[in-house]
Amino acid sequence: MSKVIYENSLADEKDFKDFILEGDAWISFEDDVMRIESVEDATLWCTKALPADIRIDWEFRPVKEPGAAMMYFAAKSSDTPCCFVLSYFNRSTEEERSFHTCSLYKNSWENQVSKSADPMAGGGEDANWYRMSIVKRSKDVFYGINNMEILHFHDDGTTLGDILTGGNIGFGQFSDTAALYRNLKVTWI
Repeated sequence: MSKVIYENSLADEKDFKDFILEGDAWISFEDDVMRIESVEDATLWCTKALPADIRIDWEFRPVKEPGAAMMYFAAKSSDTPCCFVLSYFNRSTEEERSFHTCSLYKNSWENQVSKSADPMAGGGEDANWYRMSIVKRSKDVFYGINNMEILHFHDDGTTLGDILTGGNIGFGQFSDTAALYRNLKVTWI
């Protein structure tokens, strides 16, 4: 039985109360959407702790390249990195802008566990909105855009450490990235 456990329209400043910014970024709200413009690498962390088995949905619109956007999930505070990072919009280098890919990492940027083609077009003020989703259920992680599965990872729980359980989520961006976000929803599955 699924149950929505967190919902945030990201429409105005009152929706920012559940978040903490790590890094340097401008955050603004206009036309019922949140805009993040990273001055340096930045992550907007949701302070709500979430359970292990969840579905994360949000809408994303890239408005400036070069840049990169990612979603951190199953994140826990500790001295050693303990989270998944889905780097879903990679346009920082010329190569990334000519051949779009997305990648999933576990516990460290050195531990790429899955990589796939990224169907998103380039960024710009008139770019399309994309419906993003991540499903983390037990040992499996799925990522999709507009109801199309893009990548899947099955964690054996030994090669790169224990199975990650619950934790926090965060919208991350590399420096000089600008993007719009709206309609965040987390469902316990």
